[in-house]
Amino acid sequence: MKIKQSLRKLLKQNRGMIGIEAAIVLIAFVIVAAAFSFMVVNMGLFATQSGKTTIQTGLSEAGSPLVVDGDINIRANSSAPYYVDAMVIPLQVVGVRYVPMDANSTEVTLTVSGQTAIANCYVGVNSTLDPYNTKLDDLVTAVNTGSTETLNGTTTHVTVAELFIGNSNNNTSLDSNEKGYLVFYFQAADRPIHGQTIYIQIRPEQGAPIAVSFIVSPQLSTGWSQVGS
Repeated sequence: MKIKQSLRKLLKQNRGMIGIEAAIVLIAFVIVAAAFSFMVVNMGLFATQSGKTTIQTGLSEAGSPLVVDGDINIRANSSAPYYVDAMVIPLQVVGVRYVPMDANSTEVTLTVSGQTAIANCYVGVNSTLDPYNTKLDDLVTAVNTGSTETLNGTTTHVTVAELFIGNSNNNTSLDSNEKGYLVFYFQAADRPIHGQTIYIQIRPEQGAPIAVSFIVSPQLSTGWSQVGS
C-alpha cells in the first residue's frame, strides 16, 4: 500500500515541467535582451558617425582653405602724388587637396576706405603667363589688358583681379602643390593713396573666406613695395 502511494506521489510531481518552462522563459529573455542590445549598439554607432560627420563639416566650414603665403606687393606710380595702381597677394591651399578658383566658384570683394567698394572684382584664372618666370609688371599688364566691361554699348576699363598659378597642371583649381598670385589692377577712380585702408575678402566655394586688410603707408614711393602678410 505504501509503495502504491509513493508511486502516485512520484507520478503527480511536475517539478521537471516547471524547470523546462523556466528555461524557455529565460531563453526568451536572453534573445530579447540580445536584440535590444544590438539595436542600442547600432544606434550608438550611427549617432557617433553622424556626430563625426557633423563636426568635420563644421570644421571645414569654419576654417579657410586659403592662406596668404608671403608678403603682399603693392605698386605706386612714378611721380607724386603717389597712389597704388596694382597689388599682388600670394596664396596657397592648406588642409585640402585643391580649391576651385574659377570665376563661378570664387568671389573677391575689394574696398578702399572712403572711396570705393566692389562686391566682386574677380574674373578668374589667367593661364596666359607662368608667374614663376614672369615679372610682376608683366602680370599686371596682362590683367589690365582684359579688364574691360561693356555697358549699354560702351566699353570701359574696370578694376579687376585675376589669379596666376605657379607649377600649374593647367586647370582652374589651386592645388596643394601649387602657388597662386592674385593680381589686382586699379583703375583711376579706385586707386588708393597713403593713409587709406585696403580691405580684400576672398570667398571660395567651400570653407570660410579669408580677409586681408592694411593701411597704405605714408612713405609710399615709386615702384613695388611690400606689406607684411
